[in-house]
Amino acid sequence: MGEENKEDKKKEIEQKALQGAAAEVISRYGDAAKQHIVGYSGVDNELSVEKKMKKSLKEISEYSVNKDYEYANKKQQAGFSAEVKSVARKNADSIVKGDKARYIRSDDLGRVNDQLVDIAIKDANGVEITSLGSQMKFVGKEPKDLLAHLRSNKSRKYLEEGVFLAVPDDFYDKLIGEKCEPGLIDQEIDKLKKQLDAAKKAGKNEVVKQRKAQLEDMQKIKNKLRKSGLKDAEAMFAREHPKLSTAIDIGKLAHEAGSAQAKTGAAITGSLSVVRNVVACMKGEIEPQDAAIAVVKDTGKGAAFSYATAFSGSVIKGSMQNASSGYVRSLSRTNLASSLVSTTINVGKTITQYIKGELTGAQCVESLGVQGVGEIGSAMYASIALTAVQGTGSVAIKIIAGMAGSTLGYAAAVAVYQELATSLKDYELAVKERIRIEAECEEAVGLICQYRAEMNAAVEQYLTEHLETFNEGFTAMDDAIAENDVNGFITGNVMIQEKLGHEIQFRSQEEFENLMSSDVALKL
Repeated sequence: MGEENKEDKKKEIEQKALQGAAAEVISRYGDAAKQHIVGYSGVDNELSVEKKMKKSLKEISEYSVNKDYEYANKKQQAGFSAEVKSVARKNADSIVKGDKARYIRSDDLGRVNDQLVDIAIKDANGVEITSLGSQMKFVGKEPKDLLAHLRSNKSRKYLEEGVFLAVPDDFYDKLIGEKCEPGLIDQEIDKLKKQLDAAKKAGKNEVVKQRKAQLEDMQKIKNKLRKSGLKDAEAMFAREHPKLSTAIDIGKLAHEAGSAQAKTGAAITGSLSVVRNVVACMKGEIEPQDAAIAVVKDTGKGAAFSYATAFSGSVIKGSMQNASSGYVRSLSRTNLASSLVSTTINVGKTITQYIKGELTGAQCVESLGVQGVGEIGSAMYASIALTAVQGTGSVAIKIIAGMAGSTLGYAAAVAVYQELATSLKDYELAVKERIRIEAECEEAVGLICQYRAEMNAAVEQYLTEHLETFNEGFTAMDDAIAENDVNGFITGNVMIQEKLGHEIQFRSQEEFENLMSSDVALKL
């Protein structure tokens, strides 16, 4: 095996290691991403019994609105969206952290319009923890409006029953405040204390009784207040733009997955690179300063590869996991998601190497074939589908010479040459037989050179005509990864696939989701 092949093999092994290392992260974050897909569609296809939720973000966004009470209607509907969104985010967070507890709307437990609890919590065994149920309160335009509502008789039952109150995160921050800046609740408590002291001094017993009750209520509100997991504006955004809101949350999870895996990828490739370059230094093959630079470069490449694998893999896995097709759902439990991404990345590297002149046209095709991409359209004549080329002798050589198409001929010639070379290496032959085989080897080599030249010309002509599209596609994919733009990544990928003559099954995240939820087979 040549030095170049050895190096390629090392890279392939490292990428497989990185891909394997990313499997757990992709599985976990893909499961988390699925929670948002379920929140949007209202259907959990992994459930064996009741799959449909009582409300989904998509369904809520289609609720009718009275123009005379547009804000009030949308505000109320945004409260429903907040419930769905909060459940999806909290479950996603639990999955990422490895927490077995799960959140669920009381409506989906069969308790429609529960008077106390909007969101319940189940433990690892699926048993509801009744003491941790919460009531969602997305009321008012400002935190002070919400506080007034919580102090009113409308919220009396929640305080009496000790129910947790889940409020917009930004409202919570204003109500609770910080050490250096007291929140609205503490400010109100201070006012009530002063009023209580004044009433005591004045001997106003009825006022004293009222202020004590109000102070007790304020303390209960403060103790029971919890963050819902989203801001007030996010709830309204989810009501008006459910699909985009869902995509943003999935994008954030994918970025988190990519960032987390990038550290692991850097550690793996960095460790391997250190060992490799230290040995090279000891052998005198590389200077210490060059070795240090090589380690930094290898570490960066490993981190970038791992980020892209985990980012895109988690999105793909989440979509597959909630597909209507049981077959696709079963595929989500394999390492397919990370494999799809790594293959795309490797194809990009191969094309880039050709563009830079690091590979000839023939080497480019060979590399794409190894990566499972196959031939590059009609310019390559026919696909290489050789299972084996057995036999030696001039008959085989003549058959090869008569084959139409430089690609097929080249592949066959290489296969026969390898077979002949193996014969020479592995067997002791009579002098006459050896001379014959050596002659046929030379003849095969001649054909290889001929076909390789034809193949280079054909490939280079084809790639030259399509380099602009390849460049544009890979640039779009690079930009999409940097911007966490799933649709942008898919668009760049589609541009390249079309030039490769592939049948396109989806052109956007939405179309991918539709494909996953249909009975149409996913073609890999």
